[in-house]
Amino acid sequence: MATPRVIRTFSMVGADGAGKTALVEALLRLADPRHASPDGSSARLDAEPEEKKRNFTLSLHPESFDEGGRSFHVLDCPGFAAFLTEVEWALQVTDGAVMAISAADGCHNRSERTYDVLADSGLPALGIITRVDHEQANFQKALADIETSLKVKPVPLQFPIGEGPGCKGLVDLISMKAHLPDPKVFGAFREAEVPAGLQAEATALRTGMLEAAAEADDELLGHYLDAGTLTEAELRRGLAAGARAGRFLPVALTAAKTGLGVRQLLELAVLLFPSPAERVVAGVDLAGKEVLWAGDANAPFCAQVFKTTIDHFTGRVDYLRVVSGTLRPETSLMNPRTRTEERVSHFFRTDGAQTAEVAEAGPGEFVVLVKLKDAHTGDTLCDREAPILLPAFRQHTRPVAYAVHAKGGDDKAAAALHKLIEEDPSLELVRSPETGEMLLQGMGQAHIEVTVERVKRKHGIEITLSPPSPAYLETITATAKAQGKFRRQTGGHGAFGDAHVELSPLPRGAGFEFEDAIVGGSVPRQFIPSVEKGIRGSLGNGPLAGYQVVDFKAKLVFGSYHDVDSSDMAFQVAGSMAFKKAMAEARPILLEPVMQLEVRVPEEYVGPVMGDLNSRRARVQGLEPAARGVTIRATCPHAEAMTYDADLRSLTQGLGYFTMAPAHYDPVPPPLAQKIIERRRAEGKVKGVEEEK
Repeated sequence: MATPRVIRTFSMVGADGAGKTALVEALLRLADPRHASPDGSSARLDAEPEEKKRNFTLSLHPESFDEGGRSFHVLDCPGFAAFLTEVEWALQVTDGAVMAISAADGCHNRSERTYDVLADSGLPALGIITRVDHEQANFQKALADIETSLKVKPVPLQFPIGEGPGCKGLVDLISMKAHLPDPKVFGAFREAEVPAGLQAEATALRTGMLEAAAEADDELLGHYLDAGTLTEAELRRGLAAGARAGRFLPVALTAAKTGLGVRQLLELAVLLFPSPAERVVAGVDLAGKEVLWAGDANAPFCAQVFKTTIDHFTGRVDYLRVVSGTLRPETSLMNPRTRTEERVSHFFRTDGAQTAEVAEAGPGEFVVLVKLKDAHTGDTLCDREAPILLPAFRQHTRPVAYAVHAKGGDDKAAAALHKLIEEDPSLELVRSPETGEMLLQGMGQAHIEVTVERVKRKHGIEITLSPPSPAYLETITATAKAQGKFRRQTGGHGAFGDAHVELSPLPRGAGFEFEDAIVGGSVPRQFIPSVEKGIRGSLGNGPLAGYQVVDFKAKLVFGSYHDVDSSDMAFQVAGSMAFKKAMAEARPILLEPVMQLEVRVPEEYVGPVMGDLNSRRARVQGLEPAARGVTIRATCPHAEAMTYDADLRSLTQGLGYFTMAPAHYDPVPPPLAQKIIERRRAEGKVKGVEEEK
């Protein structure tokens, strides 16, 4: 395959409902009318049942196509908040981003959060105002939304001729020509003069564009101040420099159904986004030394896995972005993470939900490999003679967790879930050491629910979800002493152990300590560890509600023994008895896990969110202004935070989001503690104290 003259690799991002997938469909239709839905819908790309049910994208969709002798590789990204981790991963393997903003809805819902992720990536961006032919379209309002909501300067490169269904074309401010669509050929247009009634608006917008381009480059600024204008070549150079530096957001427009602006989008992608040859990646070699890797087709091969799927028929399918070098069939690659070799016999490219085998792939291209042995999302595959490990994909704290219950048994469910976790590493399956529950952790409630639906569809396993049981603990608040004497006579050798144990509180988080304070040999040396073992064996069943007992010291202060009948087991039982009796006198209390919350909300929702946090027994630690809203930091009992994801979305119209991480343990308020104790005892979770016989 001849190397394409021009290659561009970019992500399509934006809020759910902004028209991203329909725009990708339009790009595919422009390249080949057979590859996209005629109405510009997302029916072909959002093909999974879970996507059809919700009518939005749930995972990365890589698409490759050729147009006008150029090669484009696009990642259609989810817009829903629970799936933004995949947006971060997409931005790590692409060279630019198109930010879709609906002309009908403006910067609604999660546009702000998506732009935060985009801005943090440092990639050049192109804003696309979509659906300009919608009956509620308002181009000027969408522009204003970009500035007020996204806090970035929009620089229009185009504006529509007419509004809504009456939109007849666009004005290209770079060439100062009108582009009028050809109704017979999708995406085609003819150039014309700017309508007389729009000359003043076009001139004003072009002046703003010229100023923004000039300010992006000191040399251009000098030319602009001298001549009062820039040549078209200088203008293009300044726009590219400003976009790549993040000084402003260039803005264009499209109507996916009619093809208006679709071809121009590709022209702007070529102008504003760097070529793969300009990409320099910082990785490390096998010795951990930093290595800079450039996108050279003749350099040693290097690529990164950005998506994995596991299919019943095909098996493992991995999607890679080539960073450097050229991949050819019958090549052996190295995975530096595992130090293993992967043999590549054939590879493919995805083209509008279809795949086609290709003979070679170079920098910037997406390739599809099947049946790799052990490659995971984020892994590097490279030339064995020049190993490099690219930066792994960032993993965030997973704020939402649900307990998993399966009809077919937990083992089958766990095996199925682990296969999906290979596809989506932002999920995690853990066994709670405190409660024994199997917990599925993810980025949001929708994330978890979609995963459960996929398990049923792909593996036939029905999973039900429930809020996880809080990992309560027990501790003491006073010093107490008790004797545990175990005596048993059965006709031969009996059993005898006697231990006097004193319990005292320790600071929160200190765990358990044991102290040997025996003087004079009242308990022989060999039986002192037995007393400690007996106490440790009882820590998992506190006297209040059967929870783990923590944060106290047990001191063995006295005891007695029998020359014949004393044994290891007898002193274990004696230690356990002394512990349980002393616990009852040491004013035990329940402790509950407390989470650290960081909540990001628009300013207008601060009052309702604060009120909701107070109703959850949260303690607000502070409010800080953020670039696009307010950050609230608070601690909240875990029992009150389990439904926070859904409730916060409801309170803030989908605009609020949060992170949550374990913080510490606090005493449970007495009324709530009593209810927990009564429920646990009714369930038979509390064992009685062994009595001396």
